[in-house]
Amino acid sequence: MNQEQENLLFQAIGEIQGSQAAILNDLKDIKADIHQSIEKSEARQKEITDGLKLDIEKSEKRQITAINKQDDRLSKVEEKLTNQRVKVAAMGGTAGLAVSLIAYAVKNGMAG
Repeated sequence: MNQEQENLLFQAIGEIQGSQAAILNDLKDIKADIHQSIEKSEARQKEITDGLKLDIEKSEKRQITAINKQDDRLSKVEEKLTNQRVKVAAMGGTAGLAVSLIAYAVKNGMAG
C-alpha cells in the first residue's frame, strides 16, 4: 500500500469514526428526550391520579354525609312511629279499661 492509499484509508477511517460518534451522540440525545418525556408523562399521570383520589375522597365524604342524614331521618321517623304506637296502645288500654268498668257497672247495676 502506498502512502496515498494509506492516507485515504486513514481519512476514511476517520470519517467513519466521526459518523459513529455523531450517531452515538444522536442516540444519547434521543435517549435523554425519551427519558424526559417519560418523566413528564409519569408526573402528569401522578397529578391526574392524585386529583382522582381527592375527587373520590370528597365523593365518599358526601356519600357518608348523605347516609348519616338518611339514618338520622329514619331514626326520627322510627321514634315518631314508636311514640304513636305507644299512644295508640295507651288509648286502646284506656278504652279497654273503660269498657271493662262500664261492663262491670252494668253487670253490678243489673244484679242489684
